[in-house]
Amino acid sequence: MSNSMYDSQLLSIPFYQSHWYMLPFVGDNYESPEHKKLLLVGESHYMPKGAVVHHNDNLWYDGSLNLSDDEVRYCNTRGARDYKSGRFGKNIDRAIREVFPVVGENAFVEMASCNYFLRPADYRRSFKHICTDRDCDEAVRVFYAILEILKPDVIVFTSRFAFNHAEWIDFPKNFNCGLWVYAEKHHMNYVFTEHPSCSWWNRVAKVKTGSSDDYFHGLTSRQFFVESLRKNWLNVK
Repeated sequence: MSNSMYDSQLLSIPFYQSHWYMLPFVGDNYESPEHKKLLLVGESHYMPKGAVVHHNDNLWYDGSLNLSDDEVRYCNTRGARDYKSGRFGKNIDRAIREVFPVVGENAFVEMASCNYFLRPADYRRSFKHICTDRDCDEAVRVFYAILEILKPDVIVFTSRFAFNHAEWIDFPKNFNCGLWVYAEKHHMNYVFTEHPSCSWWNRVAKVKTGSSDDYFHGLTSRQFFVESLRKNWLNVK
């Protein structure tokens, strides 16, 4: 199901040479005449309950840690655990099918997916509880490299924390421009939603951002996600 066409380029990113199990997922139909290229960006993986191997950020990025098979499985971006089971995968799958007639059992075949932060969080916790400056710098540099390789037309962040960091903090700090400047230059459209596995996915939330007093325009995150894809992802004939 994962498109290996991009693997040699993605493996040129130093982080993935030591953390191969976190390679972005690229669906077989990521490039399609029926829709544009969609990149779904989550917040982070998380470790199994009780795991502490990831707590030292320097050791994590140096690639010198030995992870158990279970810990690798929890961090495997292309693993079946992420896209064929669980509330996150099921809610995204249902939403995609409202927009596009997916052929097959899994709508992720139509998109690419990665997490913004590269070090996993503690078991079922937000990454914000352990986030360091190095995490942010590593995240945005690898994210930039991913964008340069995959060249998505549409980006959907499913984490407000990751979205805010990329847009307002990490891009300006590391590249002297906001994410919106890069996106405009490369003709990319990007939005964020609340996390698909949390209760706010199906609830109306009035969220203020730098450009809007009501970012979701009175819609739930699911509705906003669907409408954004209808407007920006599909190739209208």
